[in-house]
Amino acid sequence: MIPGDLFFLLPSPEIDRLPLLVATVLGTGLLEPLRAGLALAVSFPLILAANRAGPRWARAVGVAGLVMLGWWAAESWGSVTGTSDDRRIVVDEVAGALAMALAAPRLGAIPLGGLALAFLALDRLKPWPFSALEQLSGGIGVMADDLAVGLAIGIAATALDRMMRLRG
Repeated sequence: MIPGDLFFLLPSPEIDRLPLLVATVLGTGLLEPLRAGLALAVSFPLILAANRAGPRWARAVGVAGLVMLGWWAAESWGSVTGTSDDRRIVVDEVAGALAMALAAPRLGAIPLGGLALAFLALDRLKPWPFSALEQLSGGIGVMADDLAVGLAIGIAATALDRMMRLRG
């Protein structure tokens, strides 16, 4: 399959390509069965940069920008298809992983990859209170639960890092 063929997998012929590419993270959300995992793998350089590169305020602005873009893309998807939280939308997982990386202590690629896997697992399980955030309407509901999961994992990693430093 060549990249242009992905547009034949559109959820609706009326959806514009830009929100489609944003919502599906360049089409990775259209590829079964590894949608979210593939989106995080493709985005891992951004996740690593969100954890390590530049001042934290600049990284936070970048993550906030992606959250707003994802919100818009999810809203566009939902208005065209009638399905607001379609599994093919994976920009929310990428935004959540970026929030996780921003909240976590500075890590190398392997530990950060481990946190990304933990993020995917917790996002899949979606325990309360994260599941309650999915009930929010539209694009905010699509994005909110993944952002909360990412922030929770990042904060937990930071707390664990601080406890380990205090002990020894």
